Amino acid sequence: MTVISSKPADKPVNAYNRLGIVIVVYKNETHIKPLLKALAKSKKPGDKIVIVDNYAPNHPCAKLIKGDKTVDQVIRLPNVGFGGGCNAGAEPIVGAVDLLLFLNPDTLPQKGAIEALRNGGQDDWGAWMGLLTLPSGKVNSAGNAVHISGLSWVLGYGEPTANYHKPKEVSVLSGADMIVRSQVWKEVGGFEADYFLYYEDTNLSFRVRLLGHKLGLVPAAHIMHDYDFGKGSHKWFYIERNRYMFMLICWPWSVLLAFAPLFIVDELGLWAISILERRFVSKLRASLSFFRVLPRSLSIRRKVQKNKKISSGEFLRLLEPTINTPLLPTLQKAPLVNGVFSAYYRLVLALLARG
Repeated sequence: MTVISSKPADKPVNAYNRLGIVIVVYKNETHIKPLLKALAKSKKPGDKIVIVDNYAPNHPCAKLIKGDKTVDQVIRLPNVGFGGGCNAGAEPIVGAVDLLLFLNPDTLPQKGAIEALRNGGQDDWGAWMGLLTLPSGKVNSAGNAVHISGLSWVLGYGEPTANYHKPKEVSVLSGADMIVRSQVWKEVGGFEADYFLYYEDTNLSFRVRLLGHKLGLVPAAHIMHDYDFGKGSHKWFYIERNRYMFMLICWPWSVLLAFAPLFIVDELGLWAISILERRFVSKLRASLSFFRVLPRSLSIRRKVQKNKKISSGEFLRLLEPTINTPLLPTLQKAPLVNGVFSAYYRLVLALLARG
């Protein structure tokens, strides 16, 4: 790891929550300057901004922002992925701030958003997020959902932002704008770097929930996100592999075993969909890659499950029994499949409640 610029620590400031903002970049030259300009308007004494440039050996963003007074530290890395980059950016500042804010480089906080995030966390929230919006002004994400198959999607996609006006609890946060209390970050141990891309925010959200903390949405904090759902075969590779890892690490054995019959049928369906959508090779590569990381995932699982503070029933209530998102139209438009999922979910929930 190479640090190319650093400023001395400010004196502690206790009048407000000190923010440590971590931005991991990879070929984001067109986005980084507008983002830093927006952040400069909300930065307070005691706040820290760290840029992690994941693009060795050129590091174009690091060169572009050299000398920018808004940035306290720039770290150059070979490409270690989003989670690994976030961990590297948080490490030097977590002890000096109250909150860690992870922002995608292709986001743009709207007026008042950073202050709303800084002050919007409720006492029982270990982490929270703002309302992600599309360039069109519609909702990108009001939190994320996780299905009982392990599939995940953004909530509220394409809806008017006016639909969201009160802070509320959510099951999963988006890593595009996620605030984590520094103490909770230390407790959970940061992101799982093995994920590289995708599902690392889902994994972290569930590990925070397993420790007994709640997650929330601050809809007053609008963060515009230059979002693109389709990003090629590499995205489906990581989504498929990391879905398996997430379930193995975070799901209690009782839940995994209860849903085992449904998982088998579900996987057969997903393999068929991968053929129809020409993603079979990506899914096959993902499955083989999962088996290569299986021993390490089992080791991580033992630590996570040993420290969990919620019951299997409470865990199950964090999951969605049906798929309802326009981003997965093939599965959304399958009422019979959703009906089976929903009935099976209710059965398992009743059995776990009795146990």
